[in-house]
Amino acid sequence: MGKKNTVSITENEGSGKPKATWNDDLIAIFCEICVKEVAKGNKPGTHFDKIGWVNVVNVFKEITGKDYDKKQSKNKWDSLKNDWKLWSSLMYKETGIG
Repeated sequence: MGKKNTVSITENEGSGKPKATWNDDLIAIFCEICVKEVAKGNKPGTHFDKIGWVNVVNVFKEITGKDYDKKQSKNKWDSLKNDWKLWSSLMYKETGIG
């Protein structure tokens, strides 16, 4: 019985994209871009349409120089949305602070 070799695969391995790292400044820029796209009407439901995502990715790259793709941006959108839901729940439903 030999020892099996295991390989750890990172989230973006094989995609040619670096792992997205988000600091507070990048998150603020991302949020501003998203607000502008919502105002343009490129978010008909819960997520941006194709044009909206293209605009978010391209403007984010122009401003920051970070080449994050749609998947990385959508993951951050979903993460921020979940954070906001939790914060909102804590502020207005759970603790009586609001």
